Amino acid sequence: MKITALEEYGLRCLLRVAEQEKGEAIAAPEIAELEGLSLSYTQKILRVLSKGGLVESRRGAQGGYYLSGPPEEITVGDTIRVLGGIFEVEDICERHTGEFDECANRCNCGIRPVWAHISRFVVETLDGISLAVLMNDNTVVARHLAENLPRHERNLASTQ
Repeated sequence: MKITALEEYGLRCLLRVAEQEKGEAIAAPEIAELEGLSLSYTQKILRVLSKGGLVESRRGAQGGYYLSGPPEEITVGDTIRVLGGIFEVEDICERHTGEFDECANRCNCGIRPVWAHISRFVVETLDGISLAVLMNDNTVVARHLAENLPRHERNLASTQ
């Protein structure tokens, strides 16, 4: 899985918004300074997050950005979908067709189940991590991941 700069910085900007007290907003220049990003790039990211329904903005002296919902209800998966997308099996089959209109192996492909398995694992993992979890330190996040791996991964780990 390839993480784009927009996805990485977008998630980091979203976490800056999530860190605010309920009802408090944070301004784009403050986020840009805290993350070491240009103001224009930060504003672009915030527009994408706003269009995707993850943040809302308020104008005025107390203006800035705030989460559209509780951090417990917004996941990394939600964020990645808004910022660029999650690895989908159909995308691979449609993108890698060679010179044909569709994949030559579309009806009987041994590779497709591998991509489907990986895709399900990634989606389950990303959808299982809320912003509230990411707002903790490394140890808490690592423990959450260890305790909440997708079921098929826990079964694999217990047999080793």
